[in-house]
Amino acid sequence: MAPSELVVQLNDLWRAAGRPSYRRVSKAIDDNDGMRDTVSHETVSALLNDRKVPQWPKVECVVRQLALMSVRKLDPDAEVARFLPLWEIANSERGETAAPSRTNVNPSGRTPLPSAATNGQPSDDVQQFGSTPARNPHFTGRDELFSLVPTLLGHEPWRPVILHGFSGVGKTSTAIEYVYRERSHYDLIWWVAAEQPAQARAALVALGEHLELPTSQDIRQTIRSVLLHLESADFRWLLVFDNAAGSEEIAELLPAADGAAGGAVIVTTRDSAWLDRGRAVLVDVLPRPDSIRLLQRRGDITFDDADRLASYLGDLPLALEQAAAMRAETRITVADYVRLLDEDAYAVLDTNQPPGYRATVAGAFRFAFTRLRRERPAAAQLLELLACLSAEPIALAFLRSSGERLVPPSLSRLLQRDDQLDDAVHLLRRYGLLTTVDGAQRLQVHRLVQLIVRDHLLTEHERERAYRNASLLLVAANPGNPNDQISWEMHKEVSPHVRPARLITYTDRAVRRVVLDQARFLYLSGDFAASLRLAEEALRAWAGPEGAWENEHADDAWDDDETFSCLNAIVTALCSLGRYQEAGVLAERMLNRLNALPEFGPDHTLTAGVVNTVAYARRALGNYTEALQLDQYRIDFCTRRGLRPELQRARSNLAVGLRATGNFRRAHEIDRALFEERRHELGEDHYLTVFSASNLARDLYGLGRYAEALRLQERSLPALRARLGLQHQQVMWANRTVAVCLRKTGRLLEALHHSDNHFRACTDEFGAEHADALAACLTYVNSIRAIATADPDNYANSLPAAYNLSLFAVSAYRRVFNERNPLTLAAATNQAAILRAMGQRNRARITAQTAYHGLEPLGLTHPYTQAAAIGLANDLVTAHEEDDAIRLLQTVTSMTPESRRSHPDILVGEINLALITNSTADEPVRRALDALQRALGSDHPDVLAAKRGARLECDIEPPPF
Repeated sequence: MAPSELVVQLNDLWRAAGRPSYRRVSKAIDDNDGMRDTVSHETVSALLNDRKVPQWPKVECVVRQLALMSVRKLDPDAEVARFLPLWEIANSERGETAAPSRTNVNPSGRTPLPSAATNGQPSDDVQQFGSTPARNPHFTGRDELFSLVPTLLGHEPWRPVILHGFSGVGKTSTAIEYVYRERSHYDLIWWVAAEQPAQARAALVALGEHLELPTSQDIRQTIRSVLLHLESADFRWLLVFDNAAGSEEIAELLPAADGAAGGAVIVTTRDSAWLDRGRAVLVDVLPRPDSIRLLQRRGDITFDDADRLASYLGDLPLALEQAAAMRAETRITVADYVRLLDEDAYAVLDTNQPPGYRATVAGAFRFAFTRLRRERPAAAQLLELLACLSAEPIALAFLRSSGERLVPPSLSRLLQRDDQLDDAVHLLRRYGLLTTVDGAQRLQVHRLVQLIVRDHLLTEHERERAYRNASLLLVAANPGNPNDQISWEMHKEVSPHVRPARLITYTDRAVRRVVLDQARFLYLSGDFAASLRLAEEALRAWAGPEGAWENEHADDAWDDDETFSCLNAIVTALCSLGRYQEAGVLAERMLNRLNALPEFGPDHTLTAGVVNTVAYARRALGNYTEALQLDQYRIDFCTRRGLRPELQRARSNLAVGLRATGNFRRAHEIDRALFEERRHELGEDHYLTVFSASNLARDLYGLGRYAEALRLQERSLPALRARLGLQHQQVMWANRTVAVCLRKTGRLLEALHHSDNHFRACTDEFGAEHADALAACLTYVNSIRAIATADPDNYANSLPAAYNLSLFAVSAYRRVFNERNPLTLAAATNQAAILRAMGQRNRARITAQTAYHGLEPLGLTHPYTQAAAIGLANDLVTAHEEDDAIRLLQTVTSMTPESRRSHPDILVGEINLALITNSTADEPVRRALDALQRALGSDHPDVLAAKRGARLECDIEPPPF
């Protein structure tokens, strides 16, 4: 006899409590003065092992104690309320002295009545009429489905509920569990095995005998009598047609829809032909939490191991049951079980058939695939192809793009003919070998179906053919050039299949192009780590282990286009991941190798493409002038070759280099022209247009035109987010521009909140020591200093926190870049400003002086050097070294080109100089104050402070490189 629900649920609670010994439970109850009773360890053992149902006070004590011991911190009162009805049922069932007899049929000879001994509820023996399988005591999950099915069964007009899904997903076990859960709501339940029409007819004849209905020589007449009897019955009944095959034959055995209002029908099937005959409910693989719970209920397994095993088995209930059974029997570890699956999954999945399932995982899929091959070979070849792709859903449109290159020709014809493809998909669904999603526009094959078919049911020749077809399919689907965002949707379709289809193992240039395009697409879409992994795998496959980029002697193995393209992708990803030193070394090695090979050389297209990456790495390492030279080289190359799209990208990169050198005016000219070209050619909301708008906003900021920059960036940011997503690097850059411009336009509180959120987002997305997170840290620190200076009564106490963050930023910049990198020195310049605001004069002087002299190699006209000089001059004044401060500020203002003299930072320098020389009444000072007011507004905090005679600060916000 199956354990009662009380025992099943109590054992769950005992496992949740960590499987305490029976003596420990008994003692804990005895030690707890709040318990209603004492419970011996023998009683605890008898209860949990289903040997005895004690009186309720003792059961309540056990429930309370196990709830208190549970790692899930369960509410004891809620658990007691949950267990009381379970105890009442179990207690009444134990009280029965005999099973209900056939005399429990009313005088009309139709309805089995509940036994009086069951308190008005049908006994389990009544539910076994019609050979209902035994209940699975370890059944887990499906709560949403159990809430949905009764609702659907009660809808008008009456229709059967169709539980559908592929083999092994648990349709039958779900129906069994539903029967046991809902048995009190029906007077009659009858289970019909319906895989063969003959079986189903025999089950209905047996139902007629059970109801003592007249029989006929003609079995069809007997069945009609049974159905008519149900259709006119005044009692509540449920028929379950399990594993129903062809819908035409079995559907004739269902009660008529217009006369079955008193009853319900559930059909379990993998045949999609049933979906139009009732209200369909998909029984899918288990949600991961339920898979983990199932495995933990069946044996001693950690959460992480259960998660790993469930992932490997694709959350397929049959596979999980088999794994649990084997582990319980052999005590094998999860690691060893997974290793066995890797070595011979078919053998492992062909053993330990769980109760309630008709076959093992391997047996079920082997049987279906064998029948499919006999009935429709081309459909079987389609499944073979799908078995060599990802288990992610695949679009039908993706399959139709394959062209005529697949073998054999019958498969190629199938994919090019919509009617043939639809028929094949229908057949595969009928056999439970795939499911459809998204309105039948996508196909999905479970990973265990893939594994069994691909690795165990195909010959070596068939398997190689299937893999080759998968590679040809992906070549045909590859949209090419990932730099064009219109191709991204198809690149997303290709992405999941690159590794399962083993593309990196092929030597064909077209196949390798798919891999390289994917690496580039992953980078452009912001998944730098995935881009790096794919490029590294491809490099090892194509250049061999001796060509791996980490090998310092690998250069001799780099000798073809694909290898250098892989290296280029690796360098780009390393830079974006913040691994600048590695990227820089590899970039220089790669460029030297290309220049040395006669088949490439400095005028080769590939070399010109790599030059762009090398320039990126040099900028990251602070070599701005050298990087700018490479940017200009690429401009010249693209111009000579007439490569217009590449030339646009080269111009955009040149603007990046110009911003790094402080030439924002020239960068603005380039970006303005690019923005207008792209807006005209591609439209206002195209990815490249809004990208150019963001670059233009950064130029405007660098020119001191803060309000314009803010308006432009806020206008273009929604389109950028829509195209790339909230976490994309370029969206993060744009968010930082907004935060900086809010501060520079005097909206300090908004700037503080925006920069705080941006800093947190960058740290979460990229890690604390990534360049973008460090830049966000600087922006946040500058916002705190600005508002603390403007409103010291409310925000001065925030300065120590700002200093600690600046200390972290400077230290991290030194580790990631080095102590002489302009970014490190820019961070130190901002740190000195905070120290001045805190009154730490000597420390500020030391920090500012180091930063200024470190930045001098950039030139005295570079914005970083000028900002550092203005800060250092403030320190010199504080130390009563006014003459040195005057000379320093005069140098800054006199060497500034005319085009930059109206920049707010230069105006700050002029105002500070005037304050030091006590010449506030001079015309130049009035002009500087008026100019600052025009640039920032009359109510800007810096303007108000300058009018009060306060010396002002300049901070640095390095643009992205």
